[in-house]
Amino acid sequence: MRTFMRTPQLIERLSEDVRYAVRGFRRSPGFAATVVIMLAIAIGANTAIFSLVDRLLLRELPYPESDRLAMVYEATPGSPAGNVSPGNWLDWQRLSEGFESFAAWVYTTATLTGENEPELLTGQAVSSEFFPSLKVLPQLGRAFSPEDDTPSTTSQGANMSSRVVILSHGLWQRRFGGDSNIVGRKVELDAAMYEVIGVMPRGFYFLNPLVEFWVPFALDRRRDWRATSGRIMTVVGRLKPGVSMTTAQTEMRTIAGQLEHLYDFNKNSSVNVVPLREVLTGEIRPSLLALLGAVTVLLLIACFNVASMMLARSASRRREVAVRAAIGAGRGALVRQFLVESLLLAVLAGAAGVLVALWSTSALVALSPRNLVRVPEVPLDGRILMYTSIVSVLTGLIFGLAPALTATRGSLGEYLHSFGRSVTRSARIREWLVVAQVTMTVVLLCGAGLLVRSFNALNSVPTGLKSSDVLTMQITMPPARYDRDQQVDLVTRAVQRLQSLPGVQSAGATRSLPVIGPTAGTGIHVRGTPDRPMMERPMTRVRMSTPGYFAVVGVPIIRGRDFTWDDLRPDAEPVFIVNDAFAKAHLPGQDPIDVSIRVFMGGDNPFGRIVGVTGDVREGSLRNDSVPTVFYNQRQLTYNSVTLFLRTNRPTEVGREAVQAIHDFDRNIPVTQIRPLTDAFVQSIARERLNAVVTAGFALTALLLASLGLYGLLAFLVAERTREIGIRMALGAEASALLKMVMKHGLLLVASGAAAGLLGALAVSRLIQTLLFGIPSYDPVTFVTVVLLLIFLSALAAFVPAKRATRVDPVLALRQE
Repeated sequence: MRTFMRTPQLIERLSEDVRYAVRGFRRSPGFAATVVIMLAIAIGANTAIFSLVDRLLLRELPYPESDRLAMVYEATPGSPAGNVSPGNWLDWQRLSEGFESFAAWVYTTATLTGENEPELLTGQAVSSEFFPSLKVLPQLGRAFSPEDDTPSTTSQGANMSSRVVILSHGLWQRRFGGDSNIVGRKVELDAAMYEVIGVMPRGFYFLNPLVEFWVPFALDRRRDWRATSGRIMTVVGRLKPGVSMTTAQTEMRTIAGQLEHLYDFNKNSSVNVVPLREVLTGEIRPSLLALLGAVTVLLLIACFNVASMMLARSASRRREVAVRAAIGAGRGALVRQFLVESLLLAVLAGAAGVLVALWSTSALVALSPRNLVRVPEVPLDGRILMYTSIVSVLTGLIFGLAPALTATRGSLGEYLHSFGRSVTRSARIREWLVVAQVTMTVVLLCGAGLLVRSFNALNSVPTGLKSSDVLTMQITMPPARYDRDQQVDLVTRAVQRLQSLPGVQSAGATRSLPVIGPTAGTGIHVRGTPDRPMMERPMTRVRMSTPGYFAVVGVPIIRGRDFTWDDLRPDAEPVFIVNDAFAKAHLPGQDPIDVSIRVFMGGDNPFGRIVGVTGDVREGSLRNDSVPTVFYNQRQLTYNSVTLFLRTNRPTEVGREAVQAIHDFDRNIPVTQIRPLTDAFVQSIARERLNAVVTAGFALTALLLASLGLYGLLAFLVAERTREIGIRMALGAEASALLKMVMKHGLLLVASGAAAGLLGALAVSRLIQTLLFGIPSYDPVTFVTVVLLLIFLSALAAFVPAKRATRVDPVLALRQE
């Protein structure tokens, strides 16, 4: 009963405290606005980063019992997470007792044609086990059946699967207006008619959010794949209930050992089982955790800065506190009043922080690499708003507790007679807060500096080619309408036509972008040397290029010649071009020109002469060095999708003219990914740019807050020591000595914080070492630059209040006291 009676009284007193706090903020709106803005930025940034962490690292994956899903890779020398041979996939299904199912797929593309403009779509060709393994069924229609996944034979004798397709929810809405009768409707993909049998639920995707359709894989499961093909597919498996990842890994390595004894194809290979979440977040996890740590430090710096401001405000209110105590206010009531004020400011800042988070989250998703942050959007739902609320309350407690306890500490009656000790306590706590701010700012600045320097090093790494003034675009020719000869003919005519456009210096084509684009890898055999078993052959990367490609991208031909159009004739002899790394690795001490090699890319694999040697280009990533590479011409290695390259100084106009030129050949050929080559390289280091830009923003904000904190403390001390300064000046102290005294006090605080911060930065730099490129984790340039920058800004922050101290009129100071 007593508790029941106290509850209304507590609510009434809290209401009075809130009204009192609001009146106080109205009397000092500048103070309240500064605190709210400062905290809103920190809380909003914290919420934005946490929303990404929550979406990618903490939430359940959008598949039932997702903890039982794992990617299953073949591990070969130099490739611990490689593609899988269809033969091995089939044997895994037969031999495994720990997995419930294995599903296989490959990425594919198709051109959607019809009433609207042609559109190149990304899709997945999947086995019939795919959707049951994920335990996700279509929203409309049905999934693929084993019959859909069985190859059939056309009247021309070619193998094909049932022409059925499942659409993504987004494609269904965008191109078909959400037609509820879409199931059973025919759509045209790559000039062939497909029957729509299903539509997936909104937001469904697997690994790649850009995938918009699924077709049957339709592998011939009776074929001897190890004898006729390589590792071409990706596999996901679902573990049986109760089977751990460790148990599954042990079993699969045992199976890999059995298959290695049975097949030469499997020699020196094994299997790696990786949890699906680790695959989805493995590359972005270090970046997200680093950003979360940085924004948490920023929030603490903001809290300490606001706590320092609140301490100064509470010191100026000590007479008010003493009067309230004298008329009967207890210590608990006074502490409650200070905490209510702090929490009210924090709640207002949290509400404003939600708006900051909305903008920040959109910016983060835009800055984040699409291949790593596999979410199209990160909404601020109830879970995130709850997090923001908790952070706001904790923030209010953190910066409100110190002034609340300081203002009510000791004998409250003494406030009416002498305020010296309370001021001294307040100033001492603020000094510690400034040291803490400086410490954390140095840690944040050093971390950001390392990431910025690493990004600059990666951005300026020599690639081996000249990417400026190169425009790229991709064209895809539907195999149903373009056979191999027609594909070669169209690309030849396209390159020659684009070469003649005004403002185009040179043109060429290849399968994918250099440096960052995907490439195939395979074994080789040099004529005149013993051939080896498949897994023991020397390895090379394989690329395709047309005549003129090397000139467009600025890769020098250091020996021999480029491909010519005559090399693309059907009766031309097979020829290759290799890079310098290939010549040094596989033909040491030899003249590579006219050496014949055989490259195992399927089919007959005839020997061909080497007719040219090019300079080296980084392969696979800007972080990687050059590797041995063989170039085919398009006749020898034909792709239905190629990337065109044009060297021009008028990219916008040339881009439009090039699209029109391609459509003059065939209006149903989609021309996509029109962009400068430099932009493609910038996108390839989007993760590093995200790390550098965001942490640099946090660090500069922290530096500003720390400088403001130092300035506020010294200004407060000068104001509180006006009488002391007046006495010193009356006794003959020189202005320079007073200036030196105040600045020395401030710089000593900064030096203490900087020393502790450098020790912390050394520890943190080891944690982010995997994110760095081209610089050591203890980079002295970064650390020295941070210290010099901090000293400079701290000196500026200390100079203003120190200069104010020298202008104190001793007569007025003594008269006021």
